[in-house]
Amino acid sequence: MPKMTKRERVLAAFDHQETDRVPLYDLMLNDDCIEYFTGVYPPYGEEGARLQAQAVDYMLDMARGVGVAPRQPPADFTDDPVLLEYARYASLTYRLNPIRSYEAAVAWVKEQIQQLHQWQHNTDLQQVAEETRRSFEKLYSWLGEDHVVCCLRQSGIGLDDIRGTMGIEYFSYLCADTPGLVSEYLELRTEQEEAIIHAIADPEISPWALTYGDIAMKAKLLHSPEWLRREFFPRLKRLNDAYHEHGIRCLFHSDGYLMEIMPDLIETGIDGINPMETVAGMDVGEIYRLYGDRIFLTGGIDMSQLLSNGNPDQVREVCRKAISEAPTGYFMGSTTEIDNSSRLENVLAMVEVSWGHHPPGAKPDIMEQIRRRKATSIPRGNESHEEP
Repeated sequence: MPKMTKRERVLAAFDHQETDRVPLYDLMLNDDCIEYFTGVYPPYGEEGARLQAQAVDYMLDMARGVGVAPRQPPADFTDDPVLLEYARYASLTYRLNPIRSYEAAVAWVKEQIQQLHQWQHNTDLQQVAEETRRSFEKLYSWLGEDHVVCCLRQSGIGLDDIRGTMGIEYFSYLCADTPGLVSEYLELRTEQEEAIIHAIADPEISPWALTYGDIAMKAKLLHSPEWLRREFFPRLKRLNDAYHEHGIRCLFHSDGYLMEIMPDLIETGIDGINPMETVAGMDVGEIYRLYGDRIFLTGGIDMSQLLSNGNPDQVREVCRKAISEAPTGYFMGSTTEIDNSSRLENVLAMVEVSWGHHPPGAKPDIMEQIRRRKATSIPRGNESHEEP
């Protein structure tokens, strides 16, 4: 069939229509990939964000986290050079847990509730919409005409933030001792997100958004189905409904084993599922067989073992198997993200299966350039390169 544009390919895959090739979706935070596709190792700051965006644009059809620059890890983060390499992007979410007692956990939630009330009264949503549009205009100015289909926004109900700030132990105590306090926080966060969605939603900017909540781990859920049905799923449905009012599809993200509550997730109105974490027990073929006529699928190529420790032939085999088991409505990609633990040659093997040919680099000697750079002792992020 004729070659499709990226947007045509993505929209067709959303609807389980035939595409000219399997589209690629991911969160790409890998320095080697950026250097391979742009010829430049990404520095800190806006230039690093531009290079990351251009590499994503070159290799993927649909993506979140486009235009993300590496950041300097905290000074006391680690002295381990391997972890420091990983932390160029992990530091985007790294923080010292500020909660040291149950009392502090309660106080934090009460403070957040006060701030959310203030946000409702003081926020100019028109300004939020204008800032969103300007940020996308800047991002798209970095990309090609047939550019990657970027995520409009990542929307959650606040579960990951409250649990991540205080840790799951204190969060569990709060759910048992003061469930009304937790529910009030989640409700206000959901109302905040609904307001932002209605202010910024525009399918011309992007036809899809990510709704999320990490609710599972390997082989089991992080929260009981009863709690999720009471506190999480109804609020997730409101976010999906808000996007749907504006004609925007919702890809739901959660790591872990979700099969126990997949019917609940589908009832919330999700349009797609990500990332199908295979080492947690998720299986691309099973999900497609059970739910492939109702949702599109993304991910399924393991990043924790296969892309980081496997070899290109193994990657190609797994990719081809996934495509055969999910012949329509499937976006091939990693099980969450392509980070600095992923080997370049393995990522390129995945791209090769999608494209039908090996992706060329920005320069003929690009692989040797990367090998030389990795063999030096120059502090990462301080190199000086010329543009290709």
